[in-house]
Amino acid sequence: MTEADDELEELREQTDVGTRAEAETTNDETSELEDAIVTLLGEVESGDVSKTLSVRDEQLAALIRGLEETDSLADVGTPLKEELGRDDDKDVTDRSELLRLAVRLGLQQAAPEVVETARDANARHASKQF
Repeated sequence: MTEADDELEELREQTDVGTRAEAETTNDETSELEDAIVTLLGEVESGDVSKTLSVRDEQLAALIRGLEETDSLADVGTPLKEELGRDDDKDVTDRSELLRLAVRLGLQQAAPEVVETARDANARHASKQF
């Protein structure tokens, strides 16, 4: 073996085996956001924190109410559901559902890492329930 081969072999031995995701996420290194979400999920469940959110936006209020009054919620909600990969056959019947879908899709497209953190937090919260 040459000196270069020896160095290469030494580097291989020092390299951890695993995926990049495993290296970035360890049990000891959970993000502040994930921890906050896990805590808040419990607080929402117990009723200590409201599960309702409010948005103050005149134009959005008029748009959503207009969709509602013209029975057009499904016209917007169905493509949102499809984009999110939700295949259930239920129609979007209320503005709350439409807004949930729109916010989820917006977050998924603009900040996928935040959505992934929320999924991890939901999984952690669910595992604590057993």
